[in-house]
Amino acid sequence: MNKKTDTLAVSRREVKYLISLPDRLYLLDALSQLLTSDAYGGYNGYTVRSVYFDSICNEDYLDKKAHADEKKRIRLRVYHPDDKTAKFELKRKSFGRELKESVIISREDAARLLNRDYSALLKYDSDTARYAYDLMTSRLYRPVSLIEYDRRAFTHPDFNTRITLDNHLRCCTFCYDLFSHHLNFMSALPVDETILEIKYDRFLFRQIQDALSRCDLTRKPPSKFGSSRSILKYFYA
Repeated sequence: MNKKTDTLAVSRREVKYLISLPDRLYLLDALSQLLTSDAYGGYNGYTVRSVYFDSICNEDYLDKKAHADEKKRIRLRVYHPDDKTAKFELKRKSFGRELKESVIISREDAARLLNRDYSALLKYDSDTARYAYDLMTSRLYRPVSLIEYDRRAFTHPDFNTRITLDNHLRCCTFCYDLFSHHLNFMSALPVDETILEIKYDRFLFRQIQDALSRCDLTRKPPSKFGSSRSILKYFYA
């Protein structure tokens, strides 16, 4: 019998904004004084690369386009093409709350998923992996897009607080080689704009609220998943 696989589940509220370069520079300074830089990337941040999956009918994309109250994403994520493991993530949103479940899988099993061999998920004794296997096989999921961006992240242990600033969003539409060093990216966001994500549970610190109040938070960002699938806009206009 497979050894029980640890599944990291995080539930919290999430709001997103599109901010300008001046506001980005201001927040980098302000948040550095209020929060702790993410331990994974430290002060200089890190790169995030993900491959998204969707059903044969593009149901996850259509739910996003329709602004459905309940949405989901399935993706594989690495932080460097030489990583020996990958994160398999199932992300579900329901009425403003987010539940993200992550299972660490081997590089070899990640490659199997990219080749649509979802039986690799059955190696992991995880309810999330089993649910994803049933979903992805019954709905004929397949890899649909690859995105990459540069992230600065700040955290605080209280209220599950996490704030990220993502820029230089780029994507590949027809290549899903998560571990390649030679990808032909196209830009998906102007270089002077940043996606700000604010995640917390129950309460956002007043000091953070004050810092955010100095920024223009009137613009909504494009969906990373949706931007990477821009080709579909011609079919679902």
